[in-house]
Amino acid sequence: MSLVRWRDRGELSPWAPLRDIEGQFNRLFGELARDYDLFDRGWAPAVDVKENEQEYTIEADLPGMKKEEIDITVVDNVVTLKGERKHESETKEKDYHRVERRYGAFERTFEIPGGFDADKIAAHFDNGVLKVTLPKREESKPKQIEVKVS
Repeated sequence: MSLVRWRDRGELSPWAPLRDIEGQFNRLFGELARDYDLFDRGWAPAVDVKENEQEYTIEADLPGMKKEEIDITVVDNVVTLKGERKHESETKEKDYHRVERRYGAFERTFEIPGGFDADKIAAHFDNGVLKVTLPKREESKPKQIEVKVS
């Protein structure tokens, strides 16, 4: 059994070969930068942003973190997630074959179109996943307009 590279739906477009080349460059330079620590780049957690008629939801993967290490701030229509994942054990280079997990501070900022009700924001952290729920304002929720016949 062998692994097959994942391809998205756009692979049939005429630009697909260029995206493949771009992906290969990103992998190459990303691996070089990581292996030789060329850039002191922090890390950024993977995040999903969802929307339904009632609310926006931001879910961030933050494995190995504690809720005390996460900071959520809201200004106008902008939500910022900040934190720092600390490397708790002493690293001895000769014992590691590969170190891929990133440590240090991160910051992710999201502008939510149409805004949200800041007084009703809720955040929940479970099993390394932070879920921030941003209820929509009443004026930004979709409304059904009845058509009257006269």
